[in-house]
Amino acid sequence: MGTMFGVGAALLGACVGSFLNVVIWRLQQVDPAKRSLLGRSHCPHCGAVIPWFLNVPVLSWLALRGRAACCGKPIAVRYPFVEALTAVLFWALAAWGTAAPFAVTAEHAVVVDAAAAATWSARATFLSLLVALSFIDFDTQLLPDALTKPGLALGLAAGVWPGVAGELGDDPTVAPALRSALAGVVGAGVGGGVTWAIRALGSAVFRREAMGFGDVKLMAMIGAFLGWRSALLTMLLGCVAGAIFGGLGLLFGGSARIPFGPYLALGAVAALFFGDAIADLLLVTWPEWQRANAGSQWALAGMASAALVLLFVLVRRARRSG
Repeated sequence: MGTMFGVGAALLGACVGSFLNVVIWRLQQVDPAKRSLLGRSHCPHCGAVIPWFLNVPVLSWLALRGRAACCGKPIAVRYPFVEALTAVLFWALAAWGTAAPFAVTAEHAVVVDAAAAATWSARATFLSLLVALSFIDFDTQLLPDALTKPGLALGLAAGVWPGVAGELGDDPTVAPALRSALAGVVGAGVGGGVTWAIRALGSAVFRREAMGFGDVKLMAMIGAFLGWRSALLTMLLGCVAGAIFGGLGLLFGGSARIPFGPYLALGAVAALFFGDAIADLLLVTWPEWQRANAGSQWALAGMASAALVLLFVLVRRARRSG
């Protein structure tokens, strides 16, 4: 049943990814009539309606060799990539991201765990939002309220099921559902609050907007789904990923404008699947390694100095380009 659940989750993810392609494309349209998520899928080039048998995730793109059947124009490889990415994320969520929402008894009866099903569905929705927001931010450097605000509301609502955002405290006199709901509320406050503070500090230092307010709302959404500890870990991992990939992009001639949302999303995915292992590495294994190696502090100081110099160069270049 575990294998069957994983395969089913991957197929569901591919179908959700196909819908996310629609979300990503339509929310970027200027014309309000084209921003509606209702209606049949249609070709972005000629507007022809796409029949269902040509809208099968990944397979249709491969069968058509990356070209639209209606007008012959190329279909971006992003479409099957988003579908495959969402399928992999859903499969990972089924494999080790949360408890299986159902089980088979010795009598071959299927028993559904309502709480586990709700948790799995909430986290699958969370991952879907991260995928859509990441690709929109890559294209527009914007994180639309149409996704972040409903995502924040869903994250807070999902807190009624223990296990979605963890639990705040361990007081046995407080109901687990209430502790979980409070964890979502505190997580949203910490995620959004810390990001707002960083945004304000960066804007004051550089005398220009250092981070969009959409990032604040995104981090509030992440905190609502994952809790305050994972929100802080997400911010740390997002900053590291943004510095590495954004820095490499700038050094090799990329744009000076670095969308932060995709790196926060990457950090959130890492925190969801590997949060405990990463926390153990940072808080236990790493300090023990430092104590066992007396010269490690000098190596760390050297790397930190080099990183600061690189960051200074990148910031100056970005400010000139902006």
